[in-house]
Amino acid sequence: MRQKLMRKTFHSAQEYRHEREQLHQCLQKALGNRGGGTTLSENEVTMLEVALNEAVNNGFKYAQGKVSAPAVTLSIYVLHSKFLVIRVKDNGSGFRADQVMAKVSALEEDEEEWEWGESGRGIYIMEAVMDEVRYNAKGNSVVLLKTLA
Repeated sequence: MRQKLMRKTFHSAQEYRHEREQLHQCLQKALGNRGGGTTLSENEVTMLEVALNEAVNNGFKYAQGKVSAPAVTLSIYVLHSKFLVIRVKDNGSGFRADQVMAKVSALEEDEEEWEWGESGRGIYIMEAVMDEVRYNAKGNSVVLLKTLA
């Protein structure tokens, strides 16, 4: 069974930031309304929100300048009462996730750049926080999966 929690399209990063509190409430409701509650700690929930923010920000980053009206669609649902699924899709041309992950791996080896660089950690954060991260072939959609039970 799939329980839809939210589906919304954002047309700017600013619009997304304006809705963050609503997203927070949506996630809290999903994680709290599961009978016995969630097995996720408060820190894990916070990091889940960070991973979600990174996915949406990456969507705008890769759509910006490539399409006349960038848009990022966010879908959140619970699958079989056991998995939180977050899908972020942008209308840009996409990117090669494998190439970006290779750059992230190289970046990890350069400690100073890793600590002080301005970008490059979003995908790493998503991979570290979520149980599964999947990209479509085009590279303009990511699915984040977190086991709840």
